[in-house]
Amino acid sequence: MSMLYPVLNRLWHCLALIMVVLLGATVSGCQVLPKEPHLPKSKALSARVETLYQGNAALASTKNTATSKNTDLVAAISKQRAIHPDLSGYHPIVTGANAFAARSILTGMATKNIDVQYYIWHDDQSGQLLLKDLWEAAERGVIVRLLLDDFNNNAAFDQHLLRFARHPNIAVRIINPLMHRKFQTLNYLTGLPRINRRMHNKSMTFDRQITIIGGRNIGNEYLSNDQNSQFADLDVMLIGKVVTDVDNSFNSYWSAPISFDIETLATLKANTTTEFLTGLDKLGQHEKSHEADSLNVYKSAIEDSSIDSDLLKNQVPFRWSDMQFLSDDVGKLTKSAPVKTNLVHQLRTLLGRPSKELTIISSYFVPTNNGVNTLIELANKGIKIKILTNSFDATDVTAVHSGYSQWRPKLLRAGIKIYELKSTASEEKRENKLWKARSQSSTSLHAKTFAVDDHQVFIGSYNVDPRSANINTEMGVIINDDDLARQLHEALSDDLLNQAYEVKLAPDGRLTWHTVEYGRQVVYSAEPEVDLIDHLWLMLMSWLPIDWLL
Repeated sequence: MSMLYPVLNRLWHCLALIMVVLLGATVSGCQVLPKEPHLPKSKALSARVETLYQGNAALASTKNTATSKNTDLVAAISKQRAIHPDLSGYHPIVTGANAFAARSILTGMATKNIDVQYYIWHDDQSGQLLLKDLWEAAERGVIVRLLLDDFNNNAAFDQHLLRFARHPNIAVRIINPLMHRKFQTLNYLTGLPRINRRMHNKSMTFDRQITIIGGRNIGNEYLSNDQNSQFADLDVMLIGKVVTDVDNSFNSYWSAPISFDIETLATLKANTTTEFLTGLDKLGQHEKSHEADSLNVYKSAIEDSSIDSDLLKNQVPFRWSDMQFLSDDVGKLTKSAPVKTNLVHQLRTLLGRPSKELTIISSYFVPTNNGVNTLIELANKGIKIKILTNSFDATDVTAVHSGYSQWRPKLLRAGIKIYELKSTASEEKRENKLWKARSQSSTSLHAKTFAVDDHQVFIGSYNVDPRSANINTEMGVIINDDDLARQLHEALSDDLLNQAYEVKLAPDGRLTWHTVEYGRQVVYSAEPEVDLIDHLWLMLMSWLPIDWLL
């Protein structure tokens, strides 16, 4: 009986979720959001940004003490753009430490404006450090616009954002917000159909000259500095023609009527006198030892980075190529955009069908029946297909594993290779240059990239799952580069087996997991780290018609 209790408990939670869905559909009309989403201050800030790029900087800022060194950044990038007027430059950001350092240092180098758009911005050391950097940029006269999805926010973080937005050069907007901000569970009863649709986009753009996009959110676990879990991820730094497209996409989301100024949604606590910098409680001098060590990791990342001097000296090894930027229309969040404008349809149009090779790296891989049939059709035509996703032990969303694992036998029978990242993947052992993570933490794949044939590579926020395709908004770039495509195809090979399992079919049709441990090959006849309760739970989840939600 003790073994059945967890199963019954999970079943109860599942039934409760179904009841919440039904209730949410019934009473969703009761929710009320502010009639005016945009306040005069934030609208004025946006007008000032446009003035900056019309050559009239005097009207745009009355307090700009940017140094000549920072101005040289724009000059250095502009010089490279002039050499490649019709192309874009890219530079992959592999490690979490470099990802943090690049964002922090570029924030310190900006002179005009910084536009920031994220699905998750945690209220931890990394989140507060980057908010501090943005605040200090605003103190120099830089205009900062921060656009966040609301699904992972909370009432305490609202207070930080409200204090942050009090700066005259800063505006904060929340897209598709939750109405009940203190008791967030109520939102599942009053507005589930609406709040199920989330902005998953991730970008940070500096002076309309350089931008960082990719799979990473802002949080310790995304920036390789969490004691318990790490996300193996991939960002790309972009300059050139494509930056204009990223900027235009940001502006469409920023100006949308479902993007609300934070001040319209929440209010500062009564009689608060706390200043913004004082309120950053994760950055204090009396933190616990492990928290102090965590702050030192970020400090070291910045000290070890030479991104600022390399940019000024044109020493960042940007590769220049033809690129296409893709982004969902913001209307996807309100179901007002035509389906044909969805990013997934743009991908199909621009990439077409592979003729030789397809390599997919996706943290959440839920192919659905139609997707599986398409992959099998391609494999039957002789196209080489390889997939890397999370193992059960590495995934941070168990339900997603249920939407993927059931399709493995069918894919393998078609000759498709499947690799699953192990939660024990560590930086010391990892030979592959696509990602790294701190060795003492559990690792989970979070990258979203794939290569088609010999030339095209996608990097962005889009997972290969129904949620990315049909519900959330996503963004990314297609990079046309033979060398990058080759590197991605070659990344999924036997060299990966120190860090992943290769799933294969045994002669009797059962699945086996092949890996390398301590220098020797090991074969598991049962799925690693999956016990009886896990098997029952995954089986139950696979029976439910929830693939469209995953």
